[in-house]
Amino acid sequence: MQRTARCWILVLIAVSAAVGLSSPENKSRSTSGDRTEPDVITNSIGMKLVRIPAGEFMMGAEEDRDATMNAFPSADPALLPREWPRHKVRITKSFYMGEYEVTLGQFMTFLREAGYKIDAERDGKPMTGYGKNGEIIESTAFRPWAPGWKIEPDHPVGYVSWNDALAFCDWLSRKEDKKYRLPTEAEWEYACRAGTSSRYHSGNDPEELIGSANVADADRAAEFPGKKADVFDKSGKKTGKQIPYPFLSGHDGYAWTAPVGRFRPNRFGLYDMHGNSWE
Repeated sequence: MQRTARCWILVLIAVSAAVGLSSPENKSRSTSGDRTEPDVITNSIGMKLVRIPAGEFMMGAEEDRDATMNAFPSADPALLPREWPRHKVRITKSFYMGEYEVTLGQFMTFLREAGYKIDAERDGKPMTGYGKNGEIIESTAFRPWAPGWKIEPDHPVGYVSWNDALAFCDWLSRKEDKKYRLPTEAEWEYACRAGTSSRYHSGNDPEELIGSANVADADRAAEFPGKKADVFDKSGKKTGKQIPYPFLSGHDGYAWTAPVGRFRPNRFGLYDMHGNSWE
């Protein structure tokens, strides 16, 4: 699903391992000297992690602010300054990142085994989600296991706070005696781009996302007919005008979240780096 700045999901997208792991299913590649690291590892709760090689990339947006606003008039320009200045970043060491978004089933395993309660459950506070007409609402009914639509264990987990994500990593680190953590912003963008410099790893045209991501397309539009989007001016203020919500014209088969790994991966072999849930 395509998300906006007011998205209600903070997803535990990927866990990086700071050390090499081992698994009977490991597929190895040779590296410098006599060191060998596996391409893919599988941990004790069924998470697959892909080895991301060291390298360099240009971090940030290639196009300027005006080009972005012309292409996406309903985008909130307040989010854009963080994309500049574009600069070179060097990832000096390889690392492992989750091949898929962390699933609800994996997160529920953590909740059961650790006896952990998410922040929202302990505080009894509402979480932000979608109403019947696509409007943003708050409700104490929104939880990872009850996001407001039908969800299965192989869907990405949502409604996870920063503290909840760190607690998951700490639990998994203790469980396996290996270091798990969240990726840095630079690591995530490097892994997402996977050697590309376009808007998306699939190209510049949003319509090209169909087949590579679960996005807000015609299947999503059918849920909210007539949905509108606010138009912003270059200062970040709403103009008072609205346009039809920019749903993509294609069909990816899912109005809400999809099982992880249903779409084409990027060049590093990572799935759902665009769409499905907001990282």
